[in-house]
Amino acid sequence: MDDDEDLFASDVDEDKEKNVNPEDKKHALRRDLRTMVYGFGDDKEPYDKTLDVLEAIVLNYIKELCQLAMKVGKPDKMALEDIHYLIRRDSKKFSRVKDLLSMSEELKKARKQFDEVKPIL
Repeated sequence: MDDDEDLFASDVDEDKEKNVNPEDKKHALRRDLRTMVYGFGDDKEPYDKTLDVLEAIVLNYIKELCQLAMKVGKPDKMALEDIHYLIRRDSKKFSRVKDLLSMSEELKKARKQFDEVKPIL
């Protein structure tokens, strides 16, 4: 049970990741990809080459999407609307982006309300 908790404990390690050296940034997605691969039924410890290939595919996709977004909107500026425009025909990605953005807004509002509440002494 401890292994599963450690596998999905990415929030706990966020503070540790702030002090990461440049060499470790090379494999920034490795932990998340390992978790996703395991979630889709692969081995708990997938081959390093598998993670390398997946990371290369993901980073290449993100790079190409950002380059296209830079061309779509204002020159040399990328906006969220540009990303929306590029993924508008992929209904799964588009709906997931909308869901994540709405959840982000809800979290911001909840944090703001939490911060506004004054402690009772």
